[in-house]
Amino acid sequence: MSTAALSELQPVVPPQTHVPDIAIEAVSRDFSRAIERAEVTAWLDLYEAAPADFAARQGLLIAKDGDLVWTTCTTIPFIHFNCVKNIGVDGPATEEQVDALLAHYRAAGIMRPWFYTNPHTEPSRLRCWLEARGMQQQSGWERIYRDATPLPDEPLFPGDPLIPVDDLAIEEVTPKTASEWASFIDAKYRLPTSPWLTALVGRKGWRHYMLKRKGAVAAVRSLFISNSTAWSGIDAPVPGIMAPSFDVDAMLGERLVRDGIAAGANLFVADIEAPRPDRDGPAYRNYDRLGFRLAYLRSHYSYLPANSS
Repeated sequence: MSTAALSELQPVVPPQTHVPDIAIEAVSRDFSRAIERAEVTAWLDLYEAAPADFAARQGLLIAKDGDLVWTTCTTIPFIHFNCVKNIGVDGPATEEQVDALLAHYRAAGIMRPWFYTNPHTEPSRLRCWLEARGMQQQSGWERIYRDATPLPDEPLFPGDPLIPVDDLAIEEVTPKTASEWASFIDAKYRLPTSPWLTALVGRKGWRHYMLKRKGAVAAVRSLFISNSTAWSGIDAPVPGIMAPSFDVDAMLGERLVRDGIAAGANLFVADIEAPRPDRDGPAYRNYDRLGFRLAYLRSHYSYLPANSS
């Protein structure tokens, strides 16, 4: 009997199916637009709040052409500040748009602008246009969302019973604590944005939170609510990237959801900024417990760094 025949007698082991740690739901193109619009609306308001002298010093601006929105900052090479937020989202993109945007960034001296795309971006060949111009997918975030379904009364992420209850505390940022909050964010990201951040404290639609451990800030996250839609961002440290633990961010996320529901939000939009191929791990599990569902991976395109091979 040949070895080939023997191998054919071996039992066939079916591949194991992996169950993601978060519910995944296919969303329509219209709903994906609502998801993306939540972030764009927050950033438009965020830029409107920027003090004029700060914006002038940093070369900071946000621009619109119809529904298309893009940001520019000549002094801070930060992805959020030099990106096209929603090309191909509210209507099909064109190659002329791509070329005009790239020309804008070149004229401003921005070497690595960013373009966001998602599975609903139109046309589907937009990614090919970006790659044909030398850009590559550099990263991506999982887009997640939830409705206004109430959370259980009991805490979803209770503190460790061996740690005193006063060890961890979540505070909403006030004008009195605004500089403490802003300084923490700037230190984590190595940014000079405190004048801009403090202008957001007390601003309509914005809520900012600090989780403190033994009186010192350990993590922060913000919520922007507009037209019953809540966007969560301005988070630090980013779990899975800037910090190994996901626990404190989960506690902040629970507070934001509870407060957002109480404020009338019926759509919450957030991101998992350290995506995993199998969609498993603490970030996915925590957001699943908070009632979030995964809509899609939003891909980020840019040029490779100059020192990259």
